[in-house]
Amino acid sequence: MRQATQEDFTIPEFRGKSLDDYEVREDGKCVRKDRWETAIHAIRDRIGMGSNREFEIDDIVAGVENIMTTFPNYEYNDEKDKL
Repeated sequence: MRQATQEDFTIPEFRGKSLDDYEVREDGKCVRKDRWETAIHAIRDRIGMGSNREFEIDDIVAGVENIMTTFPNYEYNDEKDKL
């Protein structure tokens, strides 16, 4: 047997992670600080932009809008749907 460590009391999701990479939201949930950036990269990959080039957020929005035009009941309204 071995002596228990602080790491043994950490839930598996956070074991071995750096405190510097996380923050606590107002609802009390511990989340990664880079979750928004990570999500944008995941969306970029899924809409077929690939990961080999520089991009701006507007490129992602335009890509999603382009895909949305293939949905039969979707009508893009620039004023209504503005971010």
